[in-house]
Amino acid sequence: MLKKCLKHEWKACWKNMALLNGAAIFMGALGGFGFLFSQLSELPDLLIVLYLFAYVLIVIAASVMTQVLMIQRYYKNLFTDEGYLTNVLPVSATDHILSKMLVFGAWSILNALSVLASFAFLLLPSAIRYFTANTLLFYNKTMTFSDFLSYLWAQITCVADAAFSLIGITNHIGMALFSIVGFFASLFFGILLFYAAISIGSLVSSHKFLTAVLSYIGMTTVIQIFGGISIVRVFQDSTPTAVVTTSSVSTLIITVVLCVVLFLICRYILSRRLNLS
Repeated sequence: MLKKCLKHEWKACWKNMALLNGAAIFMGALGGFGFLFSQLSELPDLLIVLYLFAYVLIVIAASVMTQVLMIQRYYKNLFTDEGYLTNVLPVSATDHILSKMLVFGAWSILNALSVLASFAFLLLPSAIRYFTANTLLFYNKTMTFSDFLSYLWAQITCVADAAFSLIGITNHIGMALFSIVGFFASLFFGILLFYAAISIGSLVSSHKFLTAVLSYIGMTTVIQIFGGISIVRVFQDSTPTAVVTTSSVSTLIITVVLCVVLFLICRYILSRRLNLS
């Protein structure tokens, strides 16, 4: 049943999401290839200003609206009049939450990739044109574009190795696993925090939106306070290396636990305390 829910959820929102993120990529490509085939000094200043304003606006709108539409989808599909139909289907609350969370997560990742692709389309054509005609003097070394990218990747790898060695991870497989688990834990924690706030807001008969906002603020405040207290205690009782190790691992564990707690809150409200009034 989860597979069917995922398919339905994806079909319900992919057009709007694709349009938003496609617009961000298109604007980056438009500017990048426009600057590639023309001299920047030849373009009117007003045209450049208008383009940059439109580009920033569309990229921000794509990022914000991706989040807003997916949050709205959860609320509208489960807690409004549409919820009367959704909640009588032979689908468990777990499948409802999981399908929406996974699709939300997928579009969050695709949105981040579309923004990166937009920046790449905007900057890389001009950078490649510059480096094909010139070389870069970097730390008293003459580099081509490919040399610079190789140098940059080597520095990033070196920094990552040093950072992960502080928490006792010295092999690349361990680094990759820790990063992947941490990334998805943080991603789903953010989504479930929204879902839990909306679910709690649905419990009241009026002012649901205000209750959801206050619930979100309250939960984030409590989590930040307890997180800050735990970090202070770690700093007081540990060496610098142990601080990094303990805080990183404990943050990951706490994030996973909070994901489970928030998921159970949403599941309990949907299955036991559903209020569509």
